[in-house]
Amino acid sequence: MLHINCDVGEGVDNEEILMPYINACNIACGGHAGDAETMHEVVALAKKYQVEIGAHPSYPDRENFGRISVDMASAEFIKTIQQQITNLEEIVALHAAKIVHIKPHGALYNDVAKSEEKAQLFLKAISKYKGKYKLYVPYNSVIETFALQQNFEIVYEAFADRNYNDDLTLVSRKKNNAILTKIEEVIPHVSRLKNEQKVQTISNQKIILKSDTFCVHSDTLYAIEIVQQLHSHFNAKNQLSKPTFPSYTMYGDSGILLTWEAKMAAKVLNNVLEYKEKVLSFNIKVLLDVIQSNNSLLIIYDNLKINFRTLQHLLEHLFLLEFDKIQTSARFCWEVPVCYDASFGIDLEEIAQKNKLSVTEIIKLHTASEYQVFSIGFLPGFLYLGGLDKRLHIDRKSTPRLEVKKGAVGIGGMQTGIYPKSSPGGWQILGNSPINFFDVSSENPCFAKAGDFIKFVSITLEEYHEILTAVSNGNYTLKSTEIC
Repeated sequence: MLHINCDVGEGVDNEEILMPYINACNIACGGHAGDAETMHEVVALAKKYQVEIGAHPSYPDRENFGRISVDMASAEFIKTIQQQITNLEEIVALHAAKIVHIKPHGALYNDVAKSEEKAQLFLKAISKYKGKYKLYVPYNSVIETFALQQNFEIVYEAFADRNYNDDLTLVSRKKNNAILTKIEEVIPHVSRLKNEQKVQTISNQKIILKSDTFCVHSDTLYAIEIVQQLHSHFNAKNQLSKPTFPSYTMYGDSGILLTWEAKMAAKVLNNVLEYKEKVLSFNIKVLLDVIQSNNSLLIIYDNLKINFRTLQHLLEHLFLLEFDKIQTSARFCWEVPVCYDASFGIDLEEIAQKNKLSVTEIIKLHTASEYQVFSIGFLPGFLYLGGLDKRLHIDRKSTPRLEVKKGAVGIGGMQTGIYPKSSPGGWQILGNSPINFFDVSSENPCFAKAGDFIKFVSITLEEYHEILTAVSNGNYTLKSTEIC
């Protein structure tokens, strides 16, 4: 198991994609970057993904991103370090989460690793947190020595995306070989650190370097791809025990189409809806829309911020993650009034003849079932309903009508469908409902959603016109029952 940490909340805005793959995050808390808004956002993500939270204080130098040493009076330095940690503590408390560790940032990290004065001063600044939070330190550093002497609980950190000098300091970012961005370089680098507890320096020396956690900077080029590959390479579980990810394919230049088993079945629909809920619960900014059908999800994404392969990897990883507290939408059974009078049920006689049933039997069978909403289309508010009694299965018309009335209830194949507006169509029409199935002026234009159920209630022609008037006047409320 590889423990991966990332410096986050620094303005790169890729935390939502990094979080599923990491074990710990170091949150900028106002020194070199970060403010209340970014801390709230990142803490919420860390809690959702069960990622350890760390405070990432630095020199108060936003202009240089905390990557240049700053000379400060001791009292001023202590004050700013403590204030930054307090900033994060207050926000973490609001999320009912907790801080696990402290990790200094940038130039401060480098300074405390080699300067006795800076190390002692930093430890003095965080002494009030000793016994409360762990401290990330580089192996064989000055701060390691003093922290152990003062009984701090330390965690050895190595960098997955940085090259090392022979003295175990990081190669300066000013040099071309400072940062590792190619996965074919990162994997052997981390493998050596993990398995041999050694690092190969830029002069090809192999030197002991203990490491408990491995950092990937969120602003490193290809940071997302690096953490994905590190996670897959070192933390992947037995492939045989994994549930099967649905089939996927590119859909244009900014879509990925996920497809489950090609049949209209409640089990397939529930799998699709559960995964849709999971994806939506993560509030991934690069996802622009998630469109569901009977056995598929079309996910539209911002291709300027994430590429197809990276998104596919992320979606597959989310598919395998287990969360106990994903908020699932409540499901309802809606009682929909339908008039099966011959003036509306223009295909009742044809259905009766082809299926060897009486009109009365057709109406009885059609109102006996509860139909599950599998998807909504081809018109806004057109409900595709599964659960039609096999005795009512019938092919659609070979030649569609040029106009089917609004509210028409029809059957085709194994489905029932309802026309939300007048439209061409080839369904076999057996009745009409006086209610609105799509109202653009409503907060929820379509009252039903995929996963809900529809129960048809037979009404007389007189009742039909009464309900139609009530609907027109805004005085009709559709009955529904929440399904546990």
